[in-house]
Order: sequence, then C-alpha cells, then structure tokens
Amino acid sequence: MKNYNEKEILSQKLTAMFPDKKTKDQAIAILAGYGTEPSEPEPDRVRLAILKLAGADMDCLQETTIGAKRDYRDVLAWAEYPNQTIARALPDGHRKEKLIQIDLKQYEDWLLNK
Repeated sequence: MKNYNEKEILSQKLTAMFPDKKTKDQAIAILAGYGTEPSEPEPDRVRLAILKLAGADMDCLQETTIGAKRDYRDVLAWAEYPNQTIARALPDGHRKEKLIQIDLKQYEDWLLNK
C-alpha cells in the first residue's frame, strides 16, 4: 500500500462523516479509546479502519473500537482486506493475487474518496 498521511486522512474522514461539530467530537472521543495501551499499535491506521467499518453509526463505532482493543488485527483485516479475509482458503494463487489487488484498490479509493 502507498504511504498516506493517516492523521490527515483521519481528520478529513471525520469531517466528511460527521459534519456536526458535536457529533464529530463524540466520534473523536470514541476513537480516542483505541491507542492508549502499548498493545494497541498504529492508532491512526486502526482508527481509519474502525471508521471504514462503522461508518457514521455511533453505536457501531463504539463496538468496533472495543473490538479493535481486543484484537486490532481483525479490524485491519476486515477494513483493508475484506475479500482476502473471506476467501482465505482459496487454493488458486492467481485468484488470491486478484483479490489482493481488488482489496488494495477498494481501500485506497475509500481513503481518497474516489
């Protein structure tokens, strides 16, 4: 994946998804729950993944943040590699490579609002 300024994209996504300042501040507070412990790496990347999965649903945002605290790898896999996560057991290497490319494009499009 290309290098992105995750902090900047996170800010842009929050503004786009939560145009109301009060709601945006609530979302920021919920997301701030992830990344407070040493076992919670890459807070901006994981917070972006949480946003992608939960959308603007505050209850889902809370639940997904809690899930990320349990195991952030699940949240990253579901957000960044949804097709590969579903099709893990596929024996065809060519098909897996295609899914990797589909996942990468889908995630980059979401990050860049395409």
